[in-house]
Amino acid sequence: MADLATHPLLASADWDSVADEAAQLLSEYVKIDTSHPKGRTVEAARMIADRLATEGIESKVYASPEDGKVNLVARLTAENPVGKPLILSSHMDVVQAVAADWTFDPYSGEIANGYVYGRGAQDDKGMGVMEIMTMLLLKRHAVELQRDVILLATCDEEIGSPMGAKWLVDNHFADLDPAFVLDEGGQGDKGFFSAGDVFEVVVGEKKILRIKMVARAEPGHASQPWEEAATHRLVRAVNRLLDQPPEDRESGPVAEMIRRLGGDKAREEMASYRSKSPLLHDTIALTMMSGGYKINIIPEKAEMSFDCRLLPDTDEKAFVSNVQQVVNDPGIALDVEWTDAAPSMAPTDNELFAAIEQACLANLPASLVTPSICVGGTDARYFRERGIPAYGLVPCMFDAEDMKGYHGIDERLSVENLRLGTRIILDLTARVAAR
Repeated sequence: MADLATHPLLASADWDSVADEAAQLLSEYVKIDTSHPKGRTVEAARMIADRLATEGIESKVYASPEDGKVNLVARLTAENPVGKPLILSSHMDVVQAVAADWTFDPYSGEIANGYVYGRGAQDDKGMGVMEIMTMLLLKRHAVELQRDVILLATCDEEIGSPMGAKWLVDNHFADLDPAFVLDEGGQGDKGFFSAGDVFEVVVGEKKILRIKMVARAEPGHASQPWEEAATHRLVRAVNRLLDQPPEDRESGPVAEMIRRLGGDKAREEMASYRSKSPLLHDTIALTMMSGGYKINIIPEKAEMSFDCRLLPDTDEKAFVSNVQQVVNDPGIALDVEWTDAAPSMAPTDNELFAAIEQACLANLPASLVTPSICVGGTDARYFRERGIPAYGLVPCMFDAEDMKGYHGIDERLSVENLRLGTRIILDLTARVAAR
């Protein structure tokens, strides 16, 4: 692709000032504890609405049926629109954090060493701030729009979006009815591939399947262990399951990603990283264990829970059947929570994907852009189910150390990445929505 110029709108902004403003806004945002299990978003939505209102951007808050869980929709309106809206989406809720494990308090919003620290800085309040700044810059520069631009900030994404995007799409879709959606899920990769810096634009995602494995047997005294005790047979079954090597295969977007990045070498590099290898196979993660109530009693029940992420073309019923065959124990039952969204892929030959690619290359000319899939789950899947092209990209450059911040300790986002991400989102939005 020939060298691309950034959208002319970007030249109008003072980017040092924008980056400073974004850092302060993110600091304020992460100070609001929206962590689960409560996941309350009333205060976060109020902060966003107030910030937008200071510059004349109106918002509407949608209160879900669950107390304290709200969603926010703000809109810049086009006169005589030629197409349906573009949604810029992010979620306000975050996972929990244990303060004792962190260098800074996870809700301090500390700005130090060129970074904003705090739970949610990467996932997903940083993306939210880039989108808020995009809305503010469009308004400040009186950009004439050819389609509405909607800012969507949701609750409950971290627990599957029952009161967030899923509830909004099920109950208020007519208020949104977008042409396109930009959400999280992909990112820029720095130092992962010999081909160079890579922007992964997510066009689909893995299916989510959860399995609870429950073993039951006669209890007894710990001084008299026996082979068929519930705890012992469960451990043996889990060892059989986790010792089974996954089968690598390439879904369509990942095959295209490997092709764009150079073939076999890129596949080898992908397989070598903890954050990238799940692109190549189904995964089974043991996440919870329970059993027993006294040190000298072998309990009658033990259980382990597994978070499984399946490639889009995996048959989930066949997957569970294989797990049952590997466990091969009539004393162990499987309690399965099936995926709640059918797999679907967004196309790569439309206006928004082209704008994403152009904006990335214009702002980081040496980079490569490729379709990919998300190994986790995002709000975008509920729009894809409705046939809406929805893409995932946090347009920042993250190295392997940065990637540990997702649900990890000392989560952070650099001010430089805030600047880059805001530039790219403003650029792609202008390409799609400005006259």
